[in-house]
Amino acid sequence: MMETIGILAAMSQESNAFLHLIEQRECSKLGTYQCFRFRIQNRECWLLTSGMGFQRATEATRALIDAASPQLLVSIGIAGAVNADLKIGDVIASSSTCYLDKEGVPGPFQPLTRLSEAARQAAKQALQAGGVGLYPGTALTTHGTQFIQQQAAQFSNPVLEMETAGIAGVAAEKGLPLLSLRAISDGPRAPIPFSLEKMMDEHDNLRNGEIIKTILGHPKMLPQLVRMGGNTRKAADNAALALFAILSQPGPVITL
Repeated sequence: MMETIGILAAMSQESNAFLHLIEQRECSKLGTYQCFRFRIQNRECWLLTSGMGFQRATEATRALIDAASPQLLVSIGIAGAVNADLKIGDVIASSSTCYLDKEGVPGPFQPLTRLSEAARQAAKQALQAGGVGLYPGTALTTHGTQFIQQQAAQFSNPVLEMETAGIAGVAAEKGLPLLSLRAISDGPRAPIPFSLEKMMDEHDNLRNGEIIKTILGHPKMLPQLVRMGGNTRKAADNAALALFAILSQPGPVITL
């Protein structure tokens, strides 16, 4: 029986990293979203690029569920590490998610589904050649803030991103399992060289003018930005590689 899987990525860079691994695919419009359809093993996959932020992720998830009726949802992309023990490119399969308010205080936690042992081993083997690993963790969905209250930092491998809690809310409404795979693009070992929150408006749009102004005012930041770009590419590629390995193995993707 064909299983349908709905995959959501916030940015085209995250989507494209996965699409580079797919030989045959169909592209279509799903409302205002770009959507790709393809098959891996006996799985019918829909990949939708939602745009950044909690609200966009929520709306895109509803659109994807209405169109595809998936049995499983996947949140894929990049994230920032809270603690210094994770390397750039490590992939986190989160077991729970929550939304952080602007003071960094976590809201209610929502459980996420876990990988099956066969899927976990497939992802670990795929990542091993690049010297990175697959680890359990917690997805902290935020509006660009880098300040974390101590109670949030105490969770296992907490990572900062901007969409998973929005997707999880819709998944819970529909009774669907949600898998979160996020690869580390920044963190204490390689911090973002500016305040991400200051570079975004209240609708999670990047303030391009503010970004340009900041770069022009701090030319010594350019090497850091180049490094950040490389780290982001590595993270997007590793998240894609892990998910492709998971979907390519013939066994079940998640535990029941």
